[in-house]
Amino acid sequence: MSSLTYSGHRHRIALGSAPDSPVAPLATPALVLGLVLVGFGFAALLRLGDWIGNYGHTLVFLAYFLYLAASIRLTLWGGVTAWAARHSSASSR
Repeated sequence: MSSLTYSGHRHRIALGSAPDSPVAPLATPALVLGLVLVGFGFAALLRLGDWIGNYGHTLVFLAYFLYLAASIRLTLWGGVTAWAARHSSASSR
């Protein structure tokens, strides 16, 4: 179970994946890739006007929103999982 939890009255909600899961070693590359993708997403703001003129505002905003949502989610997963793995290894020492 992740060390990042929210404790309510009678329940616990895990906010990240467990540091001992099989995909936990991918957390750091996911964090780096997610940050790069978010940076490219913000850099694409310069071209958004041209794309809206060519393809229409609905399609461009939908694609842009989905792209940023996926890249931000990847960044958050990588960050939370890497943080949980780092703190679980530090607390087990």
